Amino acid sequence: MPTSESLSPARRAVVDLLKRNGPMTAGELGDTLRVSVVAVRRHLDALERDGLVQQDVRAAARGRPAHLYDLTEAAGELFPRNYHQLVLQLLDAALAEFGPDAVERLLRARRRRLADRLRGRVGGESPAEIARALASIQDEQGYMADCVADEPGGFLVREHNCAVPALAGRHPAACRLELELLDELAGPRIQVERVAHLRAGDRMCAYRLSAVEPPEAGED
Repeated sequence: MPTSESLSPARRAVVDLLKRNGPMTAGELGDTLRVSVVAVRRHLDALERDGLVQQDVRAAARGRPAHLYDLTEAAGELFPRNYHQLVLQLLDAALAEFGPDAVERLLRARRRRLADRLRGRVGGESPAEIARALASIQDEQGYMADCVADEPGGFLVREHNCAVPALAGRHPAACRLELELLDELAGPRIQVERVAHLRAGDRMCAYRLSAVEPPEAGED
């Protein structure tokens, strides 16, 4: 799906008008933008294919039904969001009102929900398979993650970007719980160890995955 930056100025102008005014006809869009209806329809067709605009037909008092265009729910991602700031404000309020234990409980509850949702994504038993799955999950979350072999026999999940730097800086428990989440997703046969940390001045966060040696026969 196109991003706000990848939209052409003309298509961005169509999207902005629909955001401000709600459903509009191609003629209304053309009049406002001072371009032909043919040009507007070309942009609308492209935006429909991209899943950003949807069309609705409404009966008119006279004449043919009106074809109205409106933004889809997915198009909302083209506009500014303030999720991170809201989360920080809520956590800061919890810290001020209820203390650090309350913040950790909230972050821990989030970790449990993430683990429940993501556990099925981590298949296989080898460090390589699990490292690839974890890197894919973290990459989707905005961490610019990949995985590489790390001798002897281990694998590194590397995060080249911190997706929540303000949160990590003000509430260090978030980093600790991120490690716990990866460890839980990896399962009991894989050890996960953080070997690099952006907050410590490293160029990335990195986690080493290695197989846990099974206990000897007869050991508890």
